[in-house]
Amino acid sequence: MANPPSPSGQRPRASTLGSVEERISLFSEFLPLTGSSSGSRQIEFPHDDRDDHSVDNATNAVENYPHNEIQGYLAQESWSDEQLFQHLRDTDFSPEMTVLLEEMIKRRPEIPDENDRSVAFRDFAAYEKEQYSQSTFEVYEVGHNCIPFKLSADGTGDEPSSDTSDGQLENSADSVDAHTVWETIRSVNTSNNSVGRITIVQEPTPLILTTLHLTMSQHFDMTELLTHLLSDEPNRGRTRAFMNRAYERSPSQAIPPSLPNVRQKSFFFVFKYYTVVNPPLEPASWQRFDKRPSESRLGDHIDIAECGSVLALSLGGEPRESPLWRLRRERPREGFLFNTFGPWQLLAIQSFPDNSHTVRGEEFTKANNKYVNGPHAFLDLLISEYRDATKRNLILHERITKLITPPPEFMFDPKLRDKLLFEDRHFTFIRRYFWSYNTLAVVNTGIKSMIAAYVDTFTDSFWAGNHPILWPHRYPDTPDGVAYRERMASVRAELDKVVQELTEVLKRNERTRKEIENLRDQLFSGSSIKESRRAIEQGDNIRILTMISMIFLPLTFVTSVFGMTVFTIPATDWRFALTMILVCVPFMLLITFLQTRSFGVLLRKLGAIGSAVARLFQCLRRHARDSADISDSRSVAAVAPRTNSCTWSLRMPTWPRERVEDLEKGGLGE
Repeated sequence: MANPPSPSGQRPRASTLGSVEERISLFSEFLPLTGSSSGSRQIEFPHDDRDDHSVDNATNAVENYPHNEIQGYLAQESWSDEQLFQHLRDTDFSPEMTVLLEEMIKRRPEIPDENDRSVAFRDFAAYEKEQYSQSTFEVYEVGHNCIPFKLSADGTGDEPSSDTSDGQLENSADSVDAHTVWETIRSVNTSNNSVGRITIVQEPTPLILTTLHLTMSQHFDMTELLTHLLSDEPNRGRTRAFMNRAYERSPSQAIPPSLPNVRQKSFFFVFKYYTVVNPPLEPASWQRFDKRPSESRLGDHIDIAECGSVLALSLGGEPRESPLWRLRRERPREGFLFNTFGPWQLLAIQSFPDNSHTVRGEEFTKANNKYVNGPHAFLDLLISEYRDATKRNLILHERITKLITPPPEFMFDPKLRDKLLFEDRHFTFIRRYFWSYNTLAVVNTGIKSMIAAYVDTFTDSFWAGNHPILWPHRYPDTPDGVAYRERMASVRAELDKVVQELTEVLKRNERTRKEIENLRDQLFSGSSIKESRRAIEQGDNIRILTMISMIFLPLTFVTSVFGMTVFTIPATDWRFALTMILVCVPFMLLITFLQTRSFGVLLRKLGAIGSAVARLFQCLRRHARDSADISDSRSVAAVAPRTNSCTWSLRMPTWPRERVEDLEKGGLGE
């Protein structure tokens, strides 16, 4: 049955995650995840060969082991409107928060002091309702039975559900204001039976962030978390994991001295990537996007905006260990390890401008969905984050692929083929290919950072429960540790699956980039050929203009000669006409013959004849030179007897030098 439409006309929130049965896999089997050729990382996600029934049995039994039970309860907390007003009035927020809270800071004179209780937070936060209308939140508390219990009110939906483009149903959820969120999160564990708490805020307003800043400061360094959410400087605009924090130092001035270990007991992932935003939705002020008005954009423009989220876990209780980290040339640094099975707080702040989120249905609070401890809940929500990132990157890939793929009509329309093959005067296609190619490169960089954050953080030692500082099990070799390890194995299989799906998106993007390269090369080849033909046509036009100018060149010469003032030429003088004919006609005939092919052949033949004559003269000159050399060498033989000339010529080279000298003097006798 469809939900009745809301009079406010707000857009429903789309679901990127249905039930477990509706989750769609991109492939049927796991593939190896291989790093770059220069790196040494090579991870292969194992197949999940375990029987589902055995996994369910381990899941049902793991919380019954004594060493797998949560030790203690969440501390009861409660805040009043006066404390919130004081926080808004006196806190020195970080620069990023100060920019976001500009409107609130301007209204600080309107904030009542601690003695004035006539103004409630509901009245003060009313100014945000006109500016923000997409905020939602979920709050759950988990008892010793490990089953989440929802504290936030269920939404009735603003609009009826409808089919989305990807085949899933679009689920709706009511938007909330800062006062509604404040009324839910201002009290913690009122029944004194909760061991864990899950707080999920989506599209938060500035005042919602300030309420979280107040209520969560006992468990997290909220200045650090919000800085990562609102800025790209600490994370370089990429997904990063901050998990091994046992030896973390606290540089933040906002942490009071009473909470010295707030960083050591908190762990978080920050997600940064990109998504497609359809009008009239707009990103938050701190997110990067194309701020040009719609009328100034091209028709094929794709609205892309930055999206981000922070998923953080805090373990309660006192530190159970203080290991020392010994460094060379430095003093040993003391660390703090908190109980993996201690009370926990889980916080998820999501800012997705496409207004699509994971919608958790009734199965989230059923008896078969149990969270053994805080790390288990953290990993379950981490799966949702990776799944949402995969789907958003898939949608972005499909939009870019549609942008660069030629329509099927090009096979039958020659005009469309020419349009795709040759660039127009607006450089439409080269701009499109350049944007798509480099956008996919940036997207792939973000995907690689997400994969690296998972692979580098959750190692085999972590899944075995014996990691030195990241959520180790105190008794990994006992039946308690074995049951816990089996439960974590099913979580690992699901995480490996979603990360492998994200890896498949990365491969798709790389293949699309190769296709864009081919299209770009084809466009460049076609445009180059077109420009070459145009250059040839321009050369022909220049030749025609040159021929026309050749007609006037001899005329100009003759008229300039006869136009001299020293000549006196009467009108009946025949010399001017005769000179013009004798100059112009041979010149024009010569130019005409030079342009014909037969004249070119004649010139080549004449050149060949000239070359032959030149070679003949060279041979004659060489023969004459050789003849002169022979006559000189035979000058001595002229005085020899004419008889027996052959013998003479044979003997002459063997005579000694004295004999030759006698012959030259004219005597042949001895």
